[in-house]
Amino acid sequence: MDTESTIRKSARSPYWQNIYEASKTCANIQLFNNVSNFSGKQVRFLYWLQVYSMLMDELLRHEDKFLSEKVIEDEIRCDAYLIRRHKLNDAQWLKLRRDEKESEIKARHPGKHKSGKMNVIDVDLRSE
Repeated sequence: MDTESTIRKSARSPYWQNIYEASKTCANIQLFNNVSNFSGKQVRFLYWLQVYSMLMDELLRHEDKFLSEKVIEDEIRCDAYLIRRHKLNDAQWLKLRRDEKESEIKARHPGKHKSGKMNVIDVDLRSE
């Protein structure tokens, strides 16, 4: 098992998830002996602790029908799920930005944009 897999397996374990959750609310609980200048492995471990904590919270709330314990336990499925989730979030963010821009234009020019759709006019620019 490679280092990344070992880090991920530890980060999703109930033991470390409980320690991580407790460390967020109790200042006396530290994950590491050092409190700064984290090593690369410590940074990766913290990253995966946070990712798995978020996924487990979402699983408990049944937010996504594609998220399951099998997805969380299988690194390839988990990675695929995270990519899918990222793409969905990007699409939602772009839609939000478009909607905000459209609302801004409507606010500046009331009455000109009744349906939110643009009219297209064909113009023939060929010389005769």
